Amino acid sequence: MNGSLVWIGVGVALSLLLLFNLCFTFLYERLLFQGDSLPDDYSFNFDFEYQEIRLQPAPNVQLHGLLLQAKQAKGVILYFHGNRGNLTRWGQIADEIRKTYTYDVLVMDYRGYGKSIGTRSEAMLYQDVLTTYDYAHDELGYDQVVIHGRSIGTTMATYLAAHRPAKQLILETPMTRLRAVIPLLNSLLIYKPSLKYELDSKARINQIKCPILIFHGTKDRVVSYELGLELYNEINSESKKIITISGGKHNNLDSFEIYQLAMRRILN
Repeated sequence: MNGSLVWIGVGVALSLLLLFNLCFTFLYERLLFQGDSLPDDYSFNFDFEYQEIRLQPAPNVQLHGLLLQAKQAKGVILYFHGNRGNLTRWGQIADEIRKTYTYDVLVMDYRGYGKSIGTRSEAMLYQDVLTTYDYAHDELGYDQVVIHGRSIGTTMATYLAAHRPAKQLILETPMTRLRAVIPLLNSLLIYKPSLKYELDSKARINQIKCPILIFHGTKDRVVSYELGLELYNEINSESKKIITISGGKHNNLDSFEIYQLAMRRILN
């Protein structure tokens, strides 16, 4: 009888494991990219001036973004935002950066976010950030480019800085790679190739030639502080700095004076 119960328990555990893998395969991209789409004729209700940018790097693909211009701008910041929302939220954050640090800011929605459309994959997202940089550099004429990534956007920013020249790379709450953020992927995912997104910044961080500044909070419950520190320690260059924000969480680092002072020092 006891042996039968053991086998029943094993069968239930295996069934749950298979169910997890099946659900994960179908749902994890939706959990990873929590973007809200917008109709193409949507009008933003901002109280600041902006220019809408539309890029078409391939058929049936549109990359939509906002260009915010500062008076006597010191250069441009290419800002790669987090995994939730769209430019209705991130446009406001970009405007705070523009006003506070006197830089033009170009922020684009990823495919499936806002007015940006197109089939999404990791390779395509990386191609999109190159397209964004090339547009800013070649078409808009910016030669002083700062690359700033936040959360999942740090992966996009790191890839870009490894493939294009920049004045500075700023990483806010960065991760090393996706599997480190979600350890269950390593222990419970049976068929690892079904993980379409590696998002591995650690593998390319030493391809970057420009100075690197990392911000991370000690109370970050989304991407742990230890992962930001691990990424920092991986960098071989001496042109690196990490700002540890005691008590900082995942979405509030810019409210700390130590963050603002470091940003002014770097961007000035």
